[in-house]
Amino acid sequence: MARFIALSLGVLVLGLPLGASQGNQAPCRIVSLYPGHSENIVALGAGDRLIALSASDDKDLLPHLPRLPAKVGGERILSLKPDLVIVRTFTLALNPSLAKTLDQAGVRLLCLDPPLWDAFDGYLVTLADALAIDGREALARVRAIRERLGREAGRRRQDRERPRVFLEATADRLHTCAPGSWPSGLIALAGGENIAAGEGNSTKTIMSWGVERLLKNSHLGLDIYLVQQGTMNRSTVEEIRSRPWMKAFGDVRIETIEEGLMSRPSLLGLEKGGLRLLEIFYPPKEAYGRD
Repeated sequence: MARFIALSLGVLVLGLPLGASQGNQAPCRIVSLYPGHSENIVALGAGDRLIALSASDDKDLLPHLPRLPAKVGGERILSLKPDLVIVRTFTLALNPSLAKTLDQAGVRLLCLDPPLWDAFDGYLVTLADALAIDGREALARVRAIRERLGREAGRRRQDRERPRVFLEATADRLHTCAPGSWPSGLIALAGGENIAAGEGNSTKTIMSWGVERLLKNSHLGLDIYLVQQGTMNRSTVEEIRSRPWMKAFGDVRIETIEEGLMSRPSLLGLEKGGLRLLEIFYPPKEAYGRD
């Protein structure tokens, strides 16, 4: 029988149940092939069970562990003797034989896709259950972080209007965050107004916006042009300011944020990403000479 669990947006597709609630033994040797999963495993207090991470994981996260490439053979993973491998759907697409190889070896496979904003609680409980950890404490931490960030946003904002924000996720065809996505939720939590929040498919993470569409909104005003920098986007402040069409937005403030802080659903990303956005959205009033 296949030991494969696949979840997308919190929906169980196929497999055997994992976790303490079903009486299964807690996994002790875990391979995580997505940075968001790795960060959450660490945040849940199970970082000492990780034996390998993906090459995309932050270098300062458990730097002593081996990093595995995106296209990794099942045999290489098995050589580490894991009892649980956690991936996302994209990993399985890159490695079509991985699920079968692990199943034949009796190694459990959990496939969890990065959740949208409102699905994060369910995702975290599923992950905690797979680790045989009580998810209630994790949910309490999520609520506490969100409440703390919300209060801080209100304190900093005071009499200022919410800044109108456009997030450039990729420069190619000017993709931005879709409504309901993790970045869109993070922007709202930190007290910003995402100008693209009311349009697009709410089941997607990013969507193509385009220059023409952005310019149509120029008369409404834009306070912050936020650039998500990372593997998906290498744009710099200087390059963006030199784009001819940016003149339509006058002296709009251009800010950057690390891709991992902006778009990676995790407890660490929620706190660090939220704090970084607070710094961007509500700097001291005298910093930019505006109310």
